[in-house]
Amino acid sequence: METRKYRVGPVEKISLETQQFKWSVLSTGNCGILVKPLIGRHEREYHENQRLGLAFAHHVIQQLDGDPSSERLSTPQLLLDAADAVITDPDFMFLLMTTWRYVPEGVEICSVGANTVLVFEQDTIEEVIVPHTALEWLKQQGQSIHAPLFANPVTHMLGSRKSQKSCRIEDIRVALVPLLPTTTIAIIAEQLLVEAIQEQRIPRNELSSFIETWSPPGRMRTTSVLISW
Repeated sequence: METRKYRVGPVEKISLETQQFKWSVLSTGNCGILVKPLIGRHEREYHENQRLGLAFAHHVIQQLDGDPSSERLSTPQLLLDAADAVITDPDFMFLLMTTWRYVPEGVEICSVGANTVLVFEQDTIEEVIVPHTALEWLKQQGQSIHAPLFANPVTHMLGSRKSQKSCRIEDIRVALVPLLPTTTIAIIAEQLLVEAIQEQRIPRNELSSFIETWSPPGRMRTTSVLISW
């Protein structure tokens, strides 16, 4: 786990999974991105996966980390434009990602895919961004889920404008979270970890150590980003 602290105040604790086809993360201190490429027929090409993820991350960060006084597109529009710019195989290349950007009001977060965003404020836990997954879709349809799904695929991905499978701008989940000295924001890739945190009501001051030691059978270290003041 890597801890990054900047002069403006926020601290980022980043933990990345240790298995192949892992997430990539890029942070400048003003903004950051967690990205995972999905390359259909090329799934075994690890280096191609990484090149796509890093190219997308670099493109997004360049836009988000620009002069805040200058006019720019909304973050969801920037994400769609960046995906279209780096994807060379519209039928088989897609991206899952979550971005964060520090603004005067707090932290702007945008997400597409399987990540969940939890906000810990003193003794409360709020789920401000739910993942784009089959389970969440069923919940939104009002269906009761009495047993965990063995397969819980993502329902939305960033892709090329040429692909009918790509999400639309209104599909991108957005949250603006005030960042106070009593606040911790958790971006978590593993839904089982999210459920464990919520069920056990893990306190904010124990969150980091809980994530580090969480290791159910058959699971490797999960990917997460913790942001606090």
